Amino acid sequence: MKWWILLLCSMVLVVLAGCTLDNSSSNEQETETSEKVPVKVISVMDGDTIKVKYNGELKKVRYLLIDTPEMYHKQLGEQPYGREAQTKNREILNHAKNVSLEFDVGDKEDKYGRLLAYVYADGKSVQEQLVAEGLARVGYIYQPNTKYVNEFKDIQEQAKKKKIGIWRYDGYVTDRGFVKSVVEKQQHTKNSNGTYRQKDNGKSACTIKGNINSKGNKLYHMPGMAQYNNVKPEKTFCTEEEAKKAGFTKAAR
Repeated sequence: MKWWILLLCSMVLVVLAGCTLDNSSSNEQETETSEKVPVKVISVMDGDTIKVKYNGELKKVRYLLIDTPEMYHKQLGEQPYGREAQTKNREILNHAKNVSLEFDVGDKEDKYGRLLAYVYADGKSVQEQLVAEGLARVGYIYQPNTKYVNEFKDIQEQAKKKKIGIWRYDGYVTDRGFVKSVVEKQQHTKNSNGTYRQKDNGKSACTIKGNINSKGNKLYHMPGMAQYNNVKPEKTFCTEEEAKKAGFTKAAR
């Protein structure tokens, strides 16, 4: 009879040991996926992409679960609030003493070789800050990299209610991205002289200077360009599209 008792005890011990190992493995995996990896920021490319030094390599990082308007897209060009998102992203990271990445449980890289991560500046989520200020939408949600999607959506709802940033213009934000023409239609109204002025606060948004030089070349200058402040405009435009339609081409500097 005693050998049956010994056998039963042995079986119980084996089962308990297995449970302990499983729990240990589970805890280890949870710790691994929630661990933050310190990195050095090399440059801020736009609102949702940066370049960092990671494990001794130069890597691009695409922010998980958010999407900001484009800055340098070949087809879409610069979209409204793309520059603001880039500026805010750069401001947050440039003022941070420590920047770190957190990976989710799925793929760590996308098809372009970019790291997919949650980004933290001095322990605070950069994604959350961009969404809260209306400079990013919650998007590119792919299982199983969805750890913070509910938190991000809650923050997004607050930004939408406040109608700040990208939420200021109805229809600008879609499930697929951003529709630039929607903002242009809502933002500008045509004056009798053919120029466009921004509705917001009644201030002029026509900051693109059109000038015809001594050679007869029709050039337009954007704010921030080297010669912008020296240019005396013959015409002003609110968008590059308007300038191009009027026969102007972008100045080299």
